[in-house]
Amino acid sequence: MKLPGFFRLPVSDDARLMEQQKKLFPAVFVGQTSAMLLGLVNVAVMGAISSAALAGVGQVNTINNVIVYFFNNYAMGGNVMVAQNVGAGDERGVKKSASQSLLLGLIFSLAVTAIVFFARVPLLYGLYGAAEAEVMRYSVEYFTISVLATPLWFVYYQCVGVFRSAGDTKTPMIIGLVMNVVNIVLSYLFVIVMGLGPAGAGYSMIISVGTAAVLGLIHIFSENSKVCIKGEFRLRLEKEIVSKTLSVGIPAGIENLMFNGGKVLLQVFLSTMGTTVISAYQVANSVISVTQLPLQSYSVLVITLVGQAAGTDSKKKTNDTAQHMMRTGRKGALISMFFKVLLCYPIALCFSRDISVVNTAVTMFLLETVFMPFWADSFMLPNCFRAARDVKYTLVVGSITMWVVRVFGAYVFGILLHMNGHGIFLAMCLDWIARTFFFKRRFDSGVWLQKVGNADEVVTE
Repeated sequence: MKLPGFFRLPVSDDARLMEQQKKLFPAVFVGQTSAMLLGLVNVAVMGAISSAALAGVGQVNTINNVIVYFFNNYAMGGNVMVAQNVGAGDERGVKKSASQSLLLGLIFSLAVTAIVFFARVPLLYGLYGAAEAEVMRYSVEYFTISVLATPLWFVYYQCVGVFRSAGDTKTPMIIGLVMNVVNIVLSYLFVIVMGLGPAGAGYSMIISVGTAAVLGLIHIFSENSKVCIKGEFRLRLEKEIVSKTLSVGIPAGIENLMFNGGKVLLQVFLSTMGTTVISAYQVANSVISVTQLPLQSYSVLVITLVGQAAGTDSKKKTNDTAQHMMRTGRKGALISMFFKVLLCYPIALCFSRDISVVNTAVTMFLLETVFMPFWADSFMLPNCFRAARDVKYTLVVGSITMWVVRVFGAYVFGILLHMNGHGIFLAMCLDWIARTFFFKRRFDSGVWLQKVGNADEVVTE
């Protein structure tokens, strides 16, 4: 059956690009689903215990996301270099980029984990001390265990990102599926059957992510892998490769740190609004994670395909690839509004049985849905820029809008105007509008293509 025109996404005249999208998207989607489900399963099982457990784990997940997504974005530096080397046909460069980024990130993530672990209790009480005592008890219990998964998350993100950048779509799907099956089984066993509460959710996360990290390492060192780093991996950092990797990874990581750090401050605002609002906020964000998963996956795919186009040193090909993907992303965001409204209430019921929590969460979520036309330009355009190694602009703009629009706006709307969680969601949506304004101007100007080579000029001559 042929879909109505509005529901048919844009197509490209580039047959190879269309084929790459069809080949890579399922793997990216499964990978994103795998990472998302671990957090959502924990939220769901906590909702089955009590609103206090849900709020406590939700507070910690906000901090965990700051750390985990920092390293996810840091891993992006290595993945961009791998994608560009794939586009350039440099097989040795692919392997060296993968091995160097893996070694440096592993050292860095272990150091950060040690620091955060020993500072975990004062950190939690410094941020969320205004929350109820039971909520804080659950937070400390969960954070003590879950923070130890940080290096494992990095290894997982780095390995599956390298596989995708090199065109291996099957391996990330298998690893992601195994990780989630292990997590779901162990979450049910530890939390529901054994009654271990938040600690059980933490144990299941560490074991499942650890399983995925080990599988990723086994494959990346396997001779059957498309990116076998066995012959290239050395316990020695090479300045040139590290410098190029960090030139993308560090700004992307800092931008994400600023972005999610702002979310932690929003959680601080929430901690003064009562357990119902805190729980509703976590449920609303969980519903967003589920309903925006296809868009989030397509946004991740931008890094691989635009990065590979940039590796050919053709500004035209890079721009054409990005333009096509942005047209698809914008239309996808509009289409998603219909499904988000249709599915929000039943999905919210999966995370809480408290009707007051569910109703509050749904109204927050519907407010966000109204602003979906701005989502693609707000979040996909920065990935286009990063794929072309244009990273400083997104760091500056993203950091400023986060703190000036979202954080300050949340204080005004949520605290001063007593809109509570709805005020925080409204500020978030206004941040999308501000980001869209600045990012679209840069995209249309073509300035973001400065670091892409001059293959077009060579061909013309």
